[in-house]
Amino acid sequence: MHTDNIVEDDIKMIIYAVAVIFIAMALFIIVFSFFFNQKKNKLIKEKIIMQAKFQQELLQTQIEIQEQTLKTISQEIHDNVGQVLSLAKLQLSTFPVSDDVQSVKINTTKELVSKAITDLRNLSRSMYGNQFENGGLETAIRNELAIIESSGQYRTKFSQKGEAFKLEKRKEMVVFRMLQESINNIIKHAKAGSIEINVDYQPAHFSFQIEDDGKGFNALELREHPHGMGLTSMQHRATLIGGKLNIDTAENKGTRINFELDLASKYK
Repeated sequence: MHTDNIVEDDIKMIIYAVAVIFIAMALFIIVFSFFFNQKKNKLIKEKIIMQAKFQQELLQTQIEIQEQTLKTISQEIHDNVGQVLSLAKLQLSTFPVSDDVQSVKINTTKELVSKAITDLRNLSRSMYGNQFENGGLETAIRNELAIIESSGQYRTKFSQKGEAFKLEKRKEMVVFRMLQESINNIIKHAKAGSIEINVDYQPAHFSFQIEDDGKGFNALELREHPHGMGLTSMQHRATLIGGKLNIDTAENKGTRINFELDLASKYK
């Protein structure tokens, strides 16, 4: 009888030991799974951060290349094309004039060349972006609208809310390029008669809206042809500086582009 009790106790001990081993294994698996998932999630987050950083650096590089290209073209316009036109204007002044008709033609041609020189200089300044050095973003926008309105094909309007302040130079340039791209889209696609730009300066927030009264387009067209409308470039630029770009449009309803930039971190 005593032997049976010993055997029974041994069996119980074995069962308890096996149970403890299973529990320990289960706990080990749970703990291992917990730390494995944590490590996995950390690696996924790091990968996402690295991809986002790479994308940002890629976008920055693309924009820097675009800016350098624009500066090079701007310099070529200013130094070469502008100089050639100036010489052509000078040569016109040396032409002999035999009658009033010839005089009128030469003077008209000189006026046309002068206008071409002025337009090229404005284009050169616009491409180079050096308006910021003198008057900031507001002056640059007004100059763009003045160039557009001088064509006689568009009515333009500019309004500003809040007290203007300078954005970080890179951000200000990106904002200006987005506005230029928007204007270019209007000229190329919208068949509009008016262009209106509103800029809003708030202590921790900057935004702009550019609106036209053109033909607009539908959402499907926006999804299918973003590259053709230059919208991809604008979205990239907005993303690069941490802003949000929204496009509100419909067929025969015109288009409004809204850009918002949160500057709260600047004031922390």
